[in-house]
Amino acid sequence: MLIFLGVENFAKIEKAKVCINSYTLLVGPNNSGKTYFMQLVQGVNERLIDLVDGKAMKILMQIEETASNIDTGINFEYRSYVISQDNISRFVAYLNTKLNKKKEQIIREIFGREVPVGKLYIEVSLEKENYEIMVCNDVKALNTIKFMQGNMKSLLENAVASMYDYTIGTLVKRNDDKSEENIIRYFLFAGNDDLRMVTTSLESLFGCRGLFLPASRAGLMLLYRDFFAIKTDDVISYQVKHEEIIEKNNDSNLTQPVYQFLRFLQTYSINDSRMKEYEMEISFFEENLIEGHLSTNSHNNFSYYSNADHVRIPMYMASSMINEIAPFVFALTSNNAYDGFVIDEIEASLHPQKQLELVRFLNRLSNKEIKLILSTHSDTFASKVNNLYILSNYVKQNKGKDILDKMGLEKEDLMSPDKLFVYEFVSQSNGKSIVKEIPGDSKAGFQFDLFTDSAMHLYNEALKIGEILQDDQA
Repeated sequence: MLIFLGVENFAKIEKAKVCINSYTLLVGPNNSGKTYFMQLVQGVNERLIDLVDGKAMKILMQIEETASNIDTGINFEYRSYVISQDNISRFVAYLNTKLNKKKEQIIREIFGREVPVGKLYIEVSLEKENYEIMVCNDVKALNTIKFMQGNMKSLLENAVASMYDYTIGTLVKRNDDKSEENIIRYFLFAGNDDLRMVTTSLESLFGCRGLFLPASRAGLMLLYRDFFAIKTDDVISYQVKHEEIIEKNNDSNLTQPVYQFLRFLQTYSINDSRMKEYEMEISFFEENLIEGHLSTNSHNNFSYYSNADHVRIPMYMASSMINEIAPFVFALTSNNAYDGFVIDEIEASLHPQKQLELVRFLNRLSNKEIKLILSTHSDTFASKVNNLYILSNYVKQNKGKDILDKMGLEKEDLMSPDKLFVYEFVSQSNGKSIVKEIPGDSKAGFQFDLFTDSAMHLYNEALKIGEILQDDQA
């Protein structure tokens, strides 16, 4: 399932429709609306599931049938909620009605002020898949799910061993002809609550618990404590002056996504299970990007350990490169359990060689089902994405794994070509931008006109300088 966010006449953007739940790269000139759009994506993603009310649930779901364990002769029923393509289409239409009614309010909440918007909508693209939510109240009912994978059944059995009342949910994706079935998520809750299980499943389908990582992350890493110290002082002063306790909202002149990033830094706590889950990716990050190790102490003070000089230093003494990309790992290992990141100016403060390694790291995250929306001004970064896109297509079509050894790469460095979407913000003569999708070619990759034009300008400039120098010598 692919979800697209569309806008018309929003801020500087005349028209845009961008995939928001896969692997998306945005390019374009400065002041063309990329940052505004990325913050809009973050805000809408957070609110999308909140638009789902009882009427929407009725549209989306239909109870199909129960199944029983024929092998034992004991009836362990599960409820099957089928989410068909037709239901999804009607569901999205209903959500767009609500989204259109609330668009001004949503944008005001995100940006803290009025921002013009003509149209705001989502689109959902399905190929031949349907989704099913299977809910049961006895772990033995899992025997009826023939495509139960790995050791998940035994893990669930252990989890419910001491529970008297529980509900197990399984979100399944299958082709229309049922030739392919894939379990997307497992859920376990105490008590008997189908609605909660179904809602949670829908959140994993339509929602994204993401984090916006703004540009100038290095500065924010250094100053977030001072920011909240000042805000605390202001609140206390206000309360004393008025002799009452009043909860003040975010009046810092920051957009909500930026404010949430600062709050994330302030309240960060590590999740050991997520650290384990992304152990390989973090190891790659530390070895190939920062050449060291990141950590935090009981007082939530971040620090960096250098492999080169074996010294641990506080983050404010680390390089701008370390401070720019350290939040990637902190977000990945956070107790907040983010499953997507919207990252502005992804390549900031990185040497070109490090940008190449960063692309490999991001591909590895995408392969672990982390949703990514990135913006870049770097032709180096975009070219590396392009190269690995072409190579990924070649390996997929030809099973040419031996080529990876020749390129000094690993299979984890490759991407799923059908997951990658590239868009260019194109400035118009009226001062507005339109957002165009750049189609990918399996052999030629993506044509980045913005970077090509800059490269050609430099090339022609060098030729002209050479001609001038030659004439002077003559």
